[in-house]
Amino acid sequence: MKKLVGMLMLSTGLLAGCGEEKQGVVNLSYIDTHWTVSTYAHEQPKIIESVSETLQACTGDLTTELEGDLTVFDTVLANRHPMTDTGEEYAFKSVTYIKGDHDYALCRDMVSNRFQVEVIKSFPNFVDLSAGSVINRRPHVRPADVAAEATLRDAEELNEPENAVVPFFDTLVSISPAFDGEIELTVGDRPNQFPLFTFDPTMAHMEEAKVGIGYHPGEKKPYILMMVAELYVSISPLDLVLDPTEEVPQYHDLSVERHPLDAELVPDQPYPLYDFSYSRDGETVTETVTITYRASELLSTAERKALESNPEDQFMPIETKPLVYLHQQPFNTESTLSYPYLLRASGIEMDDLIQAIDDAEPTNRSGDAGEYPFLTIVEGLKGQEFDVTYKQRSKKLDIYVTDRSTDETYKLTSEGAETFLSYFPDLKKK
Repeated sequence: MKKLVGMLMLSTGLLAGCGEEKQGVVNLSYIDTHWTVSTYAHEQPKIIESVSETLQACTGDLTTELEGDLTVFDTVLANRHPMTDTGEEYAFKSVTYIKGDHDYALCRDMVSNRFQVEVIKSFPNFVDLSAGSVINRRPHVRPADVAAEATLRDAEELNEPENAVVPFFDTLVSISPAFDGEIELTVGDRPNQFPLFTFDPTMAHMEEAKVGIGYHPGEKKPYILMMVAELYVSISPLDLVLDPTEEVPQYHDLSVERHPLDAELVPDQPYPLYDFSYSRDGETVTETVTITYRASELLSTAERKALESNPEDQFMPIETKPLVYLHQQPFNTESTLSYPYLLRASGIEMDDLIQAIDDAEPTNRSGDAGEYPFLTIVEGLKGQEFDVTYKQRSKKLDIYVTDRSTDETYKLTSEGAETFLSYFPDLKKK
């Protein structure tokens, strides 16, 4: 009976062993050393060591509505700097943490310039809950106060000798920050090619922006004056014409009268802000300048999946096929590598090369360091790093790869080594 039990236990163990699948060698993950991650809640950016939490944000189900009064906390920016002179590896992602009726992560990346929002269980530990700023969903426009006008009068940019733009100080208005969207400006029936103002949740901590009109008598053109945080004044033409064949409108003897607008802007509703009076072909023309607030739509889960399936439709398409490199030195965020210090796997399709690496067998042995001791795979936002060693035999070259995150070493099969060399023909010449 004991003998029978022993045989049953042995057979059960053998069956269990047969059922186990070999663990693949290629296991892509977020690699901290490929990225720089900083949080901008304070005046000086704070470096975050791990990138995983930032890159994983907004990869689940997205919401298209933020509920409740909104408070904006930290914004985290992750950058993967170019590793090679082609710059194909570059990627970025920003994540802003927001409190409403739920905790939210608001993201923007290379897939779309629209915001993506995900409900999260809690904020990461690095989020400073003492540094939040309340933000309204819509902007409020009101006449600027006397102090703002005095600050504009003293602005260095307007008092420089080369500046010929004359401000209309009584046109100055204040625009409060809004959660998102933009303000469009239209003169008469001519919409401006670019928004007057674009809102972003990261602006929650900023003071109201001040906007007014200036006039260049020589050019006969109006200018937009914008003062941010009462520290910096930008001066830009109201009519920006990119087509050199298109005639730029002129406003002879322009005078401007401001409407007494003091309201929270309802989306898609035009509001009269100024009356422009000027001479055109000897006749006096009066046109009303209106502003219109356009709210932004958050990206939905279905829209994100559609963009991920069609990279050509993405905001800044990221290389989705694997990039595989042999290189002499580790990658760093300060410089790029190029040939001959780096070899890129030849061809377009990397499937056979990835499979050759994935099929490698665990071993306790290794070879000798060659001229290219580092192997890096980059795919999407993830990657994997290996040390590579070589052992020259009479008729073949053995290739060993050691996963730098686990220190596990694997030997490529004979067929795998041949495949590997076919992707890096320069190795055969060494």
